[in-house]
Amino acid sequence: MISLSAPLKKPVILLANGEFPVHHLPKYLLDNSETIICTDGATDKLIKYGLEPTVTIGDLDSTKLSEHESPGLWVPAPDQNKTDLQKALDWCIINNIIEITILGAGGIREDHALGNLHILAEYQGMVELKMVTNHATINCEQGNRTISSQPGQAISIIAIHPVESITVSGLKYPMVNQRLLPSSRATCNEALNHEFSLDTSGSVWLFMNHTD
Repeated sequence: MISLSAPLKKPVILLANGEFPVHHLPKYLLDNSETIICTDGATDKLIKYGLEPTVTIGDLDSTKLSEHESPGLWVPAPDQNKTDLQKALDWCIINNIIEITILGAGGIREDHALGNLHILAEYQGMVELKMVTNHATINCEQGNRTISSQPGQAISIIAIHPVESITVSGLKYPMVNQRLLPSSRATCNEALNHEFSLDTSGSVWLFMNHTD
């Protein structure tokens, strides 16, 4: 794949071709980014919104634009064994871009949204990554963490694989050294204060719903 000749400016947004940001939080992140990397047809949506992509990457079967019509760097990545989001993350790693916020990865198709959550888990530890949808900020977490929150904020924790031990404090429904299977058991919790603690032996998805 084509590499960069100079580093990209931070913050870096990776815009997927799902539901376009309409909530004020992901819109703010998009509007205030210095670099926007688009997967395929997300470039069309971004230009319609009024911004220009820094990079367009993917198999380029969804965009209606050609390389000559699209601003920014054009990176064809035809490998059909990976999604465009995976290709974009691989390209970021090759180019030493390790702090990334993913937007546009939810909505429209449930299979794509679920697949994107697994991509978030797949790249955990390889890049500093979070996903912000129109409904929540989603991270993959493992180990001992103190996490900022808002009182009353809806919090859900879902195990990616069976977790042998998880302890959560500072939420309405605490957990102490419990086993957590991939299930809905730890969803629909609620933050009590401006932070809570999470200590987990295995990887979990942490969903922090937007408060407004």
